Amino acid sequence: MSNGDVATKDSGTSKKKDDSGPPTDRFKVRLSHPLDHRKTVFSSVSESRARRFIQNRYPRGSEAFLELPDGSTESYEAERAGPHGEDVDQWGAFDPDSYLPPEETPPPGESAWQDVEG
Repeated sequence: MSNGDVATKDSGTSKKKDDSGPPTDRFKVRLSHPLDHRKTVFSSVSESRARRFIQNRYPRGSEAFLELPDGSTESYEAERAGPHGEDVDQWGAFDPDSYLPPEETPPPGESAWQDVEG
């Protein structure tokens, strides 16, 4: 048997393993705004190229996110900080379903109980 052959136990025949094709798993950069319908703006088989694309074009984060081949998503923010202002990893988990664009987020201090609160 050569290196590319794999023997099966059932029939004793050998099958040729096909590793010569291009990779099918892709890292996709998608827009997160609801009006853009998660449009793919960049797709690559290289994770580092996809991350670099986001870092160069969307440094403030949340405008676009990275979708990994397994379906998980991450976003990049150059100035990401923890709950107490400490530095944290610039790449973090991202939930595109719960994302609200800036124009749809309520202003600070505005709530449904504003007229009652004082």
